[in-house]
Amino acid sequence: MTLSELAAAPGMTLNAVAKLAPGARGCALIVDDEPSNRRLLSLMLAQEGFRTVEASDGADALRCFADERPDIVFMDIMMPEMDGFEATRAIKAMSEMDFVPVIFLTALTEEHSLMRCIQAGGDDFLSKPFSFIVLKARILAMERVRDLQRTLAAKQRALSALLEQELEEQALAERVLSRAVMNRNVAMDRLGLVQRPASIFNGDLVLTQHLPDGGLRLLVGDFTGHGLAAAIGALPVADAFHATARKGVDDAHVLAEINHKLYRILPADRFLAACLISISGNGDELRWWNGGMPSAWLRTADGLHELSSHALPLGILPELPARGSPRRIPLSRGDRLLLMSDGLLEASDDQGQMFVNAGFDEVLSNWAFDQPLLPALLAALDAHSLATEQSDDIAVVEIPLDSDLLATPNLDRDAAPGSGWRWSMELSDERLGSQPAIVAALRSLGLLDRLEAHAGALETILTELYSNALEHGVLQLDSSMKATPDGFDAYYREREQRLAAGCVGRVTLSLSYEPHAEADCVRIQVTDTGDGFSEKAVSELAPDSMRPWGRGIAMVRNLCESVVFRENGSQVEAVYRWSSEPPLSAIPIE
Repeated sequence: MTLSELAAAPGMTLNAVAKLAPGARGCALIVDDEPSNRRLLSLMLAQEGFRTVEASDGADALRCFADERPDIVFMDIMMPEMDGFEATRAIKAMSEMDFVPVIFLTALTEEHSLMRCIQAGGDDFLSKPFSFIVLKARILAMERVRDLQRTLAAKQRALSALLEQELEEQALAERVLSRAVMNRNVAMDRLGLVQRPASIFNGDLVLTQHLPDGGLRLLVGDFTGHGLAAAIGALPVADAFHATARKGVDDAHVLAEINHKLYRILPADRFLAACLISISGNGDELRWWNGGMPSAWLRTADGLHELSSHALPLGILPELPARGSPRRIPLSRGDRLLLMSDGLLEASDDQGQMFVNAGFDEVLSNWAFDQPLLPALLAALDAHSLATEQSDDIAVVEIPLDSDLLATPNLDRDAAPGSGWRWSMELSDERLGSQPAIVAALRSLGLLDRLEAHAGALETILTELYSNALEHGVLQLDSSMKATPDGFDAYYREREQRLAAGCVGRVTLSLSYEPHAEADCVRIQVTDTGDGFSEKAVSELAPDSMRPWGRGIAMVRNLCESVVFRENGSQVEAVYRWSSEPPLSAIPIE
């Protein structure tokens, strides 16, 4: 049946007065191989306000569609050259993101044929014969869908533009923040460092700074979550880290300052898991603290040493518990240290298995002494997580613990003589477990104004002498516990247990600054109420590179002009003197 025969069908009228000018509702493409059908449908659509374009077959329809970009298409099915099904599939592909409704006009009545219309990309169909009212209704329905889609597309374009602008602004902000955080770092070219943020902003943090004695301090941190919410706390942490490092304060006070800042500014559900390490100026000792980070690993000639988390992350409590104090371990040439955030260990493959359970242990166990691990570790990580999207920030740092990391000690050689002073303090019983902030106290009193360049060395001397008095004098710990590979962990566990059980004793520290025209000095005296040492123990305080303990006192001897033990070891006096030439022992060991 042709459209001409439909003119007499019930509900069909062509003499109605047009309510809209042709083209007011857009352009309609009519595809039919019968000229009379195209003409009659064109008249109907013109009355409804459409400008029409006609095509005689599917191939002609594609040319017309490309030239005119119509707003609606009426498609016959049975045509030569290219039928309606193939032409509709091509038109939908040409439409891309635009919704151009295609209405099939067909005399076919089989359900399978009608389903093919929809499967080919048609949006509706009209079975001949149809009334003019039904045609109008179908057009209105398609226009509603088209207008809704165009509204959504316009909003999507606007949102895409806003998102692109937001991403550009975030990228700029990240560059500024990263430079503000990282530009004060040192020795970065001598570290093996990989950082892979899960989004534009990086919630993992790596900070480095040389200490006044030439040593290196490094912090690897992981804020809660990732993205901007995680990275926002990096700047105050970097400020506190670098400020305290320049002043020469010890690790415990660096951590206390960072913890205090984060506790004040971060919400209750945000904190910083961190691992802080300090390498001594002569490169023979590592001081480390791990608060909530994955275990760090130290590769030495005698195997792997795990530096596991033993303290709370920063920013949770107003003050850090004393039991989570920094620890020490000796170093030798060729040792290497690996630190990481949990994003590395929790990286998943397409089966949901984490890297820590599928490859990490094997890479770690194959780590050869004095050889880099990072290339093999990253290759294994990439092979493991190749098919999955990264869900958390990743930071990995490998540190070769050699003299190339260290700097020349910053000694003030032009300090003019001034007036001297004497200062002392006493700690007893439950107060003994807290490392005294002696250098910070002297600085607050203005007593270090002329000695600031020597604050790091003084801090090292005081820390070692106080630890020696507490551990071997008051607590009566035996250094020979450190002789085995696991001895250091056992030693410090015993230390914490004895402190927690309550110790009774007293340690007195006394400092006097004695200015002289040629060479100033600071005289340090430390006295404890313990039972002292045996003669043999006192004699073993002499330097011995083969013994895995006693290096702290050896370092004090290197820094000082003299170190004298009295009263069977319960009293010690150290004299730290400086002149126009730095002490030989302050120069990093090559």
